[in-house]
Order: sequence, then C-alpha cells, then structure tokens
Amino acid sequence: MTTSSEREARQRLSVCLATLAAFKPADLAQTDRRRSIFRKGLPYFERTLTLFRQVAHSNLRDLPPDFVNAVADDAEQTLARFREILSFTGEGVENPKQASAAMISAVRDAYEPIYEKLSPIIRAPASEPEVERKPKRSFAFALGVIIAMLAAVIVGSRYAGHHYAPYTVLADKVMSALR
Repeated sequence: MTTSSEREARQRLSVCLATLAAFKPADLAQTDRRRSIFRKGLPYFERTLTLFRQVAHSNLRDLPPDFVNAVADDAEQTLARFREILSFTGEGVENPKQASAAMISAVRDAYEPIYEKLSPIIRAPASEPEVERKPKRSFAFALGVIIAMLAAVIVGSRYAGHHYAPYTVLADKVMSALR
C-alpha cells in the first residue's frame, strides 16, 4: 500500500470512528418514538458502538496499512448500517417489522467477525504493556496477623502472672493506646 493510500485509509478510519462515537444507542433504537421497531436492537447497537469506541481509544499508529484499511472498511459498513437504521421510516415497505428485524440481524451478525479482528488491538494497546497487578490484601493480612500475635503475647503475659519487664511496659503502652 502506498503512502497516500495508507494516509487515505487512516483518514477514512478516523472519520468513521469519530462519526460512530457520536451515535447514541437510544437514537438508533429510536426509543423516542411511541412504537419503535428497532427497540429490540438496542443491546446490539450498544455493544457495536462500544467496540468501535474502544478501537478509537486504542493505539492505531503502529498498525500495518492493510489492517488499517480492513478496519476502515468494517467501520464504514457499520456506519452505513446505522445510517440506514436512522433513516428508516417504514414507508413503502410491505412489512416494516420484518425489514427492521433484518437490519438488526445485520448489525448483530456483523459484530462477531469484527470483534475477532479488532480484539488484539483492544486488549493490548501497543503503547501500554499489560501490567499484572498483585493484590495488596496479602500484605495487610500478614500485618494484621503479626499485630494480633503480638497483642496476644503481650496481653497473655500480663494477665497470666508472668511479669517480664519489657513486655509489661509494651503492654501498658498498647493498652493505654487502645483506651
């Protein structure tokens, strides 16, 4: 792919992603109408728009030109489907419910192949390596156990009749701090 066609593909993708980001699932489902025939498509519209929003927030600079072109094609096709849904009035169509169901199915069925293609760039952006986070609960738990053991030794030695001077002083300080 030449530099100008690569630039064109990146521009096409950028425009499509910006346009898709402006769509609201409720607008596509036409929930403001009293008898919306696209209401059943709302979950499919939401997940498709979410997918493209994730792509828009991913690092696309290092993607190969052919891949950028393929993603731009998918974004354009999705955009065309959504524009068709938005402009659908049902006029001149024999069975509007069946036509709307076909449009919803087209969005639903297109999701999986698009997701398969885009998931690698969404999961691990090139600029941000995945960092495995370790839970901090283990440190807090260990600290709690140590404090409990120390308190048990101090309190036990004080009330068991053993008078060890260092423990007694420490026990008095701990007891006075707890009051």
